[in-house]
Formats: sequence, structure tokens, C-alpha cells
Amino acid sequence: MFGLGLGEILLVAVVLLVAVGPERIPSFMREAGKIYGQVKRASDELRRAFVLEADRMDADERYQKLRERQKAAEEARKTAQEATGGAAQAPVLAPPTLKAPGPDAARDATIDADPETPAPPRRPPATSIEAPAEIPDGISADEWSKLPPRVQQMLRNTQAPSPKVVE
Repeated sequence: MFGLGLGEILLVAVVLLVAVGPERIPSFMREAGKIYGQVKRASDELRRAFVLEADRMDADERYQKLRERQKAAEEARKTAQEATGGAAQAPVLAPPTLKAPGPDAARDATIDADPETPAPPRRPPATSIEAPAEIPDGISADEWSKLPPRVQQMLRNTQAPSPKVVE
């Protein structure tokens, strides 16, 4: 256990028996267990505090690097503006258009926010809603049309087959 052999453990047990006495060994062991638990909790708390402090320092370091990059970008922008004689200004962009949430809303918002990003190919809009026989019970046709195709397929696969009527 602690690098102790059988002979050393027996020696410790005999010394404990002589020093503490047989009637007080249970209470002594209980107290030793309580002290061990307190020391273990204190060491865990100390370790947790060190980890939190290291994480905080790492976050501070990443924040400082971000601030440095922002300052460098600002200086580069000012240098470019001065090189063009101060006439060049950042282009005025139209505010992003708001669209109803849908399957492409997140992609559309990022495209509208950054005009230099090439637009990914768009999917053709859904022209029809699947036949009501394919829509599981408890889901409206409108809700069904808003679900991504892979979710629709999963729901179709998990739907229990309808009982066949034998005549």
C-alpha cells in the first residue's frame, strides 16, 4: 500500500495497540478517518483553486493577445487611410436584413453581415409539403415543413408501421 510489507504493518499495529490501548482503537481510527477526510477535502479545494487561477491567467493572456491584434488592425487601417490621402473611408454598408427564422437563417445572417464572404450555393426552396401520410401524428404540416430533411427522415424511420387490415 504505502511501500510497507507485512512485517512493517504488523509492527505498526502492535505499536498502535500498545500506545492507544485496545478499548480506544475504534475511536482513534474514527478520528484518524475524519482528519484524513478533512485533509483530502482541503487538498482538493487547493487544487481546484490552482486550476481556476491558471484558467483565469490563460484567459487574461488570450484577451491581451486579442487586444494586441485589434490594435495592430486599427493601426494598419489608419496607415492605409493615410497612404490614400485620408480620403479613403470604410465603405458604408447597408444594415443586415432581418429574415424570418428558417433553415438558412444563420447562414444568411453571416452572409449579410460580411459582404466580402462569398455566398455559398443556396438550396432551392421547398415547393411542396410532403403528403400528409408521411407526417407523423402530433406534428402539423407547417411544423413538418420547417424540419430539416434528416430530422424528417429520422422521424419517418422511428414511426411505427401502421397496422394493415386483412379482409
